[in-house]
Amino acid sequence: MRRHNYEKEEALRTRVQAEPARPEVHTELAAWLYRAGRLSQAKEALQSGLAQAGRTAAIHHLLGLVLAGLGDWASAERHLARAATQQPTRFEYVRDLGLVQGAAGHTAASVETLRSAISMGGPVNPATGQADAAATLLWLVRVGEKSLAEAGARPDRRPPQPARPAAVVERLVSRDPAMAEALAFRRTEASASERENLKAARRALSHLATQHPSYPDIFFSLSLVAEQLGELDRAIEEAEKAITANPRYAEAHLLAVRLYERAGQTDRAAERCRSASDLKPQWIDAHLRLGRLMRDLGQNDEAAAAYRKALVVNGRCEEAKRGLEALQLAGPGPEGGRA
Repeated sequence: MRRHNYEKEEALRTRVQAEPARPEVHTELAAWLYRAGRLSQAKEALQSGLAQAGRTAAIHHLLGLVLAGLGDWASAERHLARAATQQPTRFEYVRDLGLVQGAAGHTAASVETLRSAISMGGPVNPATGQADAAATLLWLVRVGEKSLAEAGARPDRRPPQPARPAAVVERLVSRDPAMAEALAFRRTEASASERENLKAARRALSHLATQHPSYPDIFFSLSLVAEQLGELDRAIEEAEKAITANPRYAEAHLLAVRLYERAGQTDRAAERCRSASDLKPQWIDAHLRLGRLMRDLGQNDEAAAAYRKALVVNGRCEEAKRGLEALQLAGPGPEGGRA
């Protein structure tokens, strides 16, 4: 998957402008943004679609999933409930509502909703002739029923137990690996409950990786989760697996740059940054980062070249101009050239 295909994004946004009343154009744009890990922009696209489209069930459903990925369980549940209300016989709408209700701690509602989904049967597997998707929900219903029994059927009066939301997260990530990236995109240290969710996401991703060892995005997500869990060596290992699966995966190269920098391996960070800047010459951030790395390594000629490439992308880039000026003042590097 390519995360920064701006031509694709422009084409999707053009469709939205041309046919704003069609819900499909909004969900297609949002789904593309969502798969690219740009959840906040996917959320904005769907909210815009709600204001313009005629039929909104699909938009509410996808917005619910995006909000769940962002960890906003209450809002996710509200939008999924609207989708299920508009189309109460749509299996995936009812199923996803039940899953998110469980993650939000609304055990009684989750059990009832999942029972409704099971009664619908779900899509039939042509290989077995059975509705496998509905059958897999039975274990979650059993977990919910046990929780209700232990709580005296009053689950809303006590906080959700960590094991149950983690189980729901694992199920959600198994269905949509991109949710793992949303869980891993945080600036602060993960709390105990958040760590349980991250570990659940990792279990789901690890299982998917054994099934699809050639899918680089799975390893990319595993790397992000490992980084958030503080497992830097494993994060580097998973990022390298993503690059092995797709050597042209520029985002994975840049992720590796960050991880190697955190590990104090500046040479390896520079190597991966060179690859990213070569793969994506239009990405100014890759050139700027390479310039900083080369300066740290004392390779002023290569640092200057990187800053000049940044100025080709944006001639007004102040950081690139300041970088070149600093190199001029520093004089020749150890390789004997001048900046």
